[in-house]
Amino acid sequence: MTFSVIVPLYNGERFLSATLDAILGQSLPAADIIVIDDGSTDGGPAIARGYGDRITLLSLDGNSGVQAARNAGIGVASGEWIAFCDQDDLWDACYLARAERLRRSVPELDFLFANFRMVRDGIPDQHTKFDQAPPGWWQAAKRREQHEGWTFEGPIAGQTFLWQPIFPSAMLVTRKLIETVGGFDVAMRGLRPEDWEFTLRCLYRAKVGALPDPLVTIRRHEANFSRDVVMISADEVVALQFVKRTHAAAAPFHVIIDREISTRRVEAVEGAFAQRNHALARRLLADVAPADRSARLRLKALCLALPDALGLKLNWLLQRLSEMRQ
Repeated sequence: MTFSVIVPLYNGERFLSATLDAILGQSLPAADIIVIDDGSTDGGPAIARGYGDRITLLSLDGNSGVQAARNAGIGVASGEWIAFCDQDDLWDACYLARAERLRRSVPELDFLFANFRMVRDGIPDQHTKFDQAPPGWWQAAKRREQHEGWTFEGPIAGQTFLWQPIFPSAMLVTRKLIETVGGFDVAMRGLRPEDWEFTLRCLYRAKVGALPDPLVTIRRHEANFSRDVVMISADEVVALQFVKRTHAAAAPFHVIIDREISTRRVEAVEGAFAQRNHALARRLLADVAPADRSARLRLKALCLALPDALGLKLNWLLQRLSEMRQ
């Protein structure tokens, strides 16, 4: 079984060499490594060219977005499996070999994902992604453990509306499955959960496996990560609305989706209020249904209804009182 690796590139000169070195250092070599330059204005493309014929470098006109870049890579990949890796992430040397071992043990698998660890500005998180699963999540997903890794008795799409353990740099998909469900949707460009919609389309029908060891390192830094949880929650609402509107396979999960939309809307308002961004908080609050407004949120809504000269002072007082209670 062969793997093609797709690396979208946009102004990634700072980390690209380490990423490509990790891919080239796999104990099970990839069939091809495709770097798609999406209009970089830095030295990233030159770094990629320095690897010669060990990689394939494609260049897109302008800046089309990571979805278009990945789709372009899929279009020229030769492997039966497609592995994605972002320009600043790292794989352990055994990553592809471990994926192949699990695939050999369960040949019907067509979607794999691995555990990963975040490194934020050079400091590793204490816990891996899989460690952060809500209580009972893996059991509800009907996980089956074996020596080579985990498999699941059925689709896990419904579970990922509640918590998402899958990241592109730790995801491998068969070409056949991609041809069945379609590639990445460019409508997701600019949203923080930009890959979630594609992942869901795969998970509705895929036979899924997972590698529980943290074989991937996701590097978070000022150039690739927004710490603005407010807009992340707001983007997730947009993505969930898109999924509900366009995914026929999501119909059994509409109750869950609606609940998650409501939860994220409230989280976004709470976050904007905590940032004392009253203009944004008012805009976000307009989408929160009256039934979803707790007593605490209704109090904040009264604060937001005041002129900012007074409302911001009351905001400060409410936050101080909240801190004192903790």
